Amino acid sequence: MLSGVMLLFVCEIKGVKLRLCFSFPAVLSLSFLLGEGNSGKLLVMLACCALHECGHIAAMLLCGCKPGELTLYGGGIKLTTPVRLNSFKKDIFILASGCGVNFLLAFASCLVKGELTFFAQVNLLLGGFNLLPVGYLDGGKMLELVLNGRGAVWIKGCFALLVAVLAVLCAVNGHMSVTLVCVLLYMFISYISAFVS
Repeated sequence: MLSGVMLLFVCEIKGVKLRLCFSFPAVLSLSFLLGEGNSGKLLVMLACCALHECGHIAAMLLCGCKPGELTLYGGGIKLTTPVRLNSFKKDIFILASGCGVNFLLAFASCLVKGELTFFAQVNLLLGGFNLLPVGYLDGGKMLELVLNGRGAVWIKGCFALLVAVLAVLCAVNGHMSVTLVCVLLYMFISYISAFVS
């Protein structure tokens, strides 16, 4: 998925390869420059992404597995394991743990603050987005495990079609969302890449 990217930094710490792609600081810098004083919100979003990945790492360690590679790139953070575990329950637990951390943090934030804070909103959106049955997202990987690979591509395709119809309806009614277009493009590229690979 990340082949052909320009790497700025690669190192290995205790058997885990850390990679920093040029696109990560580029997107981060651009976001800060165009953020118009919203850099605090950007840092909250970045922290929520890091906490999501920490959930996966904690689950891996609980299951006796360690991460193989952690890559920071323009699309976010990608965490991979060197091998798949031979346990359906452990694989699902590891995949679901990132979203679980996001939902727990959102719930805890609402309990402490008594309202739906920006931190809680970002965690809810991040957890929900990662559960989408698309490509390399946690939801897409869980769907493939549950269906044992059979029919997962068609369900992902139906989901992509549903989002495309939603995007068209929004455009016709004059309520086009840039986020919806980005999600649709990501799903389309993921769906096509599933057939190519």
